[in-house]
Amino acid sequence: MISKMKKILLAGKIEDREKVLTILRSTELVHVDAAVPEKIKIPEALNSEYEDCAQALSILAQLKVEDDNDLLETPGTPTRLVEETLNHNKAIGELKNKLNIVNRELDEVEKWGNLGLKNLEYLKQNGINYAFLKGPSKFIEEIESECIETVTLADKTEVIGCFSRKPIKFSEKFTQLAVPKREFAQVSDEKQVLNKSIEDNVHALHCLKQRYSDIEAHFNKLGNKRTFKEVETGVFCEDKLFVLTGWCPQNKTQQLLDSFEESGISVGINFYDPGYNDIPPTKLENGSYAASLQPLLKFMGMTPSYYEPDTSFLFLSSLILFASFILADFGYGLLMLIPLLVFYKKLLAKGFDAKLLKLLIFITAGTTVYGIVTNSFFGYRPFNFGYDPAADDMLLWQKLCFFIGAIHLTIAHVMKMLRNSKDASLLGEAGWLVFLWAMYGLICQLVTGGDLGVFKFSDKLSLFGYEQVLYVWMFELSAILILFFTKPSLNIVDSLIAGLGSIASNASGMFSDILSYIRLWAVGLAGGKVASAFNSIGGIVASIPVIGVVIQIIIFVAGHLLNIALSCISVLAHAVRLNLLEFSSHLGLEWAGREYDPFKEKN
Repeated sequence: MISKMKKILLAGKIEDREKVLTILRSTELVHVDAAVPEKIKIPEALNSEYEDCAQALSILAQLKVEDDNDLLETPGTPTRLVEETLNHNKAIGELKNKLNIVNRELDEVEKWGNLGLKNLEYLKQNGINYAFLKGPSKFIEEIESECIETVTLADKTEVIGCFSRKPIKFSEKFTQLAVPKREFAQVSDEKQVLNKSIEDNVHALHCLKQRYSDIEAHFNKLGNKRTFKEVETGVFCEDKLFVLTGWCPQNKTQQLLDSFEESGISVGINFYDPGYNDIPPTKLENGSYAASLQPLLKFMGMTPSYYEPDTSFLFLSSLILFASFILADFGYGLLMLIPLLVFYKKLLAKGFDAKLLKLLIFITAGTTVYGIVTNSFFGYRPFNFGYDPAADDMLLWQKLCFFIGAIHLTIAHVMKMLRNSKDASLLGEAGWLVFLWAMYGLICQLVTGGDLGVFKFSDKLSLFGYEQVLYVWMFELSAILILFFTKPSLNIVDSLIAGLGSIASNASGMFSDILSYIRLWAVGLAGGKVASAFNSIGGIVASIPVIGVVIQIIIFVAGHLLNIALSCISVLAHAVRLNLLEFSSHLGLEWAGREYDPFKEKN
């Protein structure tokens, strides 16, 4: 349920502004809207410190946990810790860049080994020219040099070394190789020094991570300061008064008034119902079951508008059903459900979101029940009962998916009709409801070759002397309702144009939307086939002497874990999609709301 909101207008003395905002923050009731957004100003130093702290936390959070007794907590204030974190991270980046350059140089000098560059330089200073050439040895006689030797490099490449007091001349058949500027040992030593420096800086970061909670607490304080400044500078000020606007839950207005009355600070507060152009924030107030969906909505960045219906209960119920079809194995369900139940309290103590844990429990419990019904346990069929979607009348399972889709979308249309104004246009919406079930019958006829899905009606009905299939009659009825009542008007032409436009834009979508529910059967069936395939492969290798059983276990564990991971991704890709796209579009739910975020001090 979406909580009813009251628009708040609060006025007070400018001299009391900071005290008023402190009290307002302590109540944690008011979602503040800036009265003058363009005047919001946060001190640059505070912004910079906040961003640096956020970056430091991001750096430390990415470090892998190390069990090292040498890790000691780095002393210092949180500000100093942030500075050190950024400095060490910057140093690591610079050192890695240098290391990349050194590695490229090392690749070049490695084949030369320790060439003796000092000796070559000595020869040059004493008038001896030298050159290292690469080319066909059969033409070596064409090289003009006093001394010619074939040299084999470390990578077994043969080059021709030439030494002469006179200028060395050679034909185009030869290429002169550039002599390294440094010895291999020198470059190798620098690489070791760079690696050691990187290790030292990484170790320093791990020591800094021991103070992560202190940096995080400092970050929250900075965030609270920024929020306070945003609210403080966003109020409207004139003469000696300031005015603040925002939103307060309707059932909390008296609590807000009481808080200011107890403080003894004189303020004026008025509450108003949302106006036509107002966009109140959305606060969802649901029971434990429906509230468990909120982590998923937050992850998806989806918030219903204040004026839209709260579909949390329906969304969650259908999500559990759809996820069960997709995961489709009570072995998989138990594998996830049992740890969630056993370690539930421990996970809560470690800071896991209780709503998220409940959501996972509901989904895995539904999967377990569905897996028992379909008699599927890690791809095996251990019992003598159950329905196998891969063998037992696949057409029936397809019809069932279409039927579920039709029911799901019917609920959306009924909710839409209840929301709409009670006038003749409801008949147009009713026409789409009839059209939906007519399309359901057509899909069942085209895809499964059956009558109206899982239900059996008489094949034909008499209508005005003509023999017509039931869903054809439904199409005709729906067309009449849509054409004349989409936008009912005394001008029949206008009504027909509006109806034709509605049919042109929505009819084909209705077909594809119902048809898309077959993915529940198809994806679940694919997961079952993958599970069976891994079981079969494991059975084949089990006959290998000595290690066969070990390989079978490895294939079984790795294969089913991979299948579970793919199935969980499919839940997000398909089960969530059917709610956010198909269902929401038929309901007219745009998820265009903004979340209720009361002004408060965050820890």
